[in-house]
Amino acid sequence: MLKVVKFGGSSLSNETQFKKVKDIVLSSPERRIVVVSALGKRYSGDSKITDLLYILNAHIKYNVPYDEIWKMIETRFIEVKESLNLSFDIKGELNSLKSELKSGISEDYLVSRGEYLTARLMADYLGYDFVDAKDIIRFNYEGKIDFSETSVLVNEAFSKSLKIVVPGFYGAYPKGDIKLLSRGGSDVTGSILASSLKADLLTLEL
Repeated sequence: MLKVVKFGGSSLSNETQFKKVKDIVLSSPERRIVVVSALGKRYSGDSKITDLLYILNAHIKYNVPYDEIWKMIETRFIEVKESLNLSFDIKGELNSLKSELKSGISEDYLVSRGEYLTARLMADYLGYDFVDAKDIIRFNYEGKIDFSETSVLVNEAFSKSLKIVVPGFYGAYPKGDIKLLSRGGSDVTGSILASSLKADLLTLEL
């Protein structure tokens, strides 16, 4: 039996939620495909990482100082990494991203980093392999998902790594440029993976 489980931002808000996710995933050996959203709100009044990234993009676009917004994003990821004593070099990834901000990157690419970095941390925590959504969720140049190509890529990736974590919410055009799905797109990612792999069960956790 093969199960795909998708965890939304509320399930991934901090290190305590990460521990709950691990308990859920490891409680069933059939849960071999994990899809994650970006870190969500920790409490009422808190911000989702995705929202912070959209705000960051607006600051960059209109030449507004963004150091404070960046610090909020950076702190959230570093706290999860350090609290769980993970080995993934989150500071290195964040430093690379920060340097890219100055060179001009697309909104889709910037916002997708929320899911990307969350998935990297979760893969490390679970001991699963990380598979980047840009390598398996394929869009055509009209901006629509190429389900045929996607299915081939998904099955190739799964044949190499039988336990994987995939970031939701985005894929890529044929040449590799990142494209976001609509908000709530991590559910779509989970559905695509479940369909492509003919999974027995897809579970969507908030």
